[in-house]
Amino acid sequence: MNLVGILLISGRPTGSFQGSMTLFLVLFSFIAFALIGVGVYLYNKRKVWIAHSKTTYGKIVEISRRYARDDHSGRFPIYFPIVSYYVNGAEFRREAEKGLAKHCEIGQEIPVRYLSDNPYEASLSESSLPVLNPTVFFVLGFLMLLSSIILSFLQH
Repeated sequence: MNLVGILLISGRPTGSFQGSMTLFLVLFSFIAFALIGVGVYLYNKRKVWIAHSKTTYGKIVEISRRYARDDHSGRFPIYFPIVSYYVNGAEFRREAEKGLAKHCEIGQEIPVRYLSDNPYEASLSESSLPVLNPTVFFVLGFLMLLSSIILSFLQH
C-alpha cells in the first residue's frame, strides 16, 4: 500500500491543511458569545431577584438527617434544616438546598431571603441566591472567545 493510501485511511491531510478552520473558529466564537449571553442573562436575573427580595429571620422547626451514598458506615451525616418563617402573617416552610456538616439546633434563628412577590421562593442565607451563578458562564465564554481570537491570528 502506498503512502498516500495510508495517510487517507488514518485521516491525516497529505498537503497543507485547507480544511474548515474558519468554520470551526466561527462556531467556536458563536458558542463563546452564547455563553457570555447566558452569563449576562443570569447576572441580570440575580440583580432583579436581589432588588425584589427582602430579608427576615426564620426558626429551624425540623432537621432532616441524610447520608452520602459512599458513607456506608453512617459516620458522617449531612443535616438539612427545615425553616419556618412568616411573611405578612402567613407561615412558609423551606428546606435547605445545601446540607450542613454540623448539627443545627431546633429553634435556632437563621436569616431567610425571600422574594417579596412570591415568598415561597426563598434562600436560607443572606448571601446565597436561588439563581445560578453566572461566573462560570463568563469565564468559559471569555476563554473560548480568547482562544478563537488567538487561533484566528495563528491561522494567518
